Amino acid sequence: MFLKLISIAFLLFAITRVWLRFRDGSIGMFGAFGWGGLWLVISGVVWLPNLTDRIAHVIGIGRGADAIVYASIIILFYAVFRLYIKAEFNQHQITNLVRAIALKNKE
Repeated sequence: MFLKLISIAFLLFAITRVWLRFRDGSIGMFGAFGWGGLWLVISGVVWLPNLTDRIAHVIGIGRGADAIVYASIIILFYAVFRLYIKAEFNQHQITNLVRAIALKNKE
């Protein structure tokens, strides 16, 4: 029970951070709903761990913890892919900007 209380305290802290980042404009509405929803789902898993076992059995995985690990790995790989694409885009933008500045300074 103590671990559940600590987990919920952290999740409440995380949700308040999401709210503050949304209020100051650091993240948009989509990001706020996404992160807020993620923290709410995690809090549900903390309080109802048997729910993950039931979902895991429906999709053909033995334990709920295994299902969470598999889903987390898939989501993390997708996040890394998205970050890679954004980094490549930023690199191209910086290259174009430096090229334009160099050409302008040459004149």
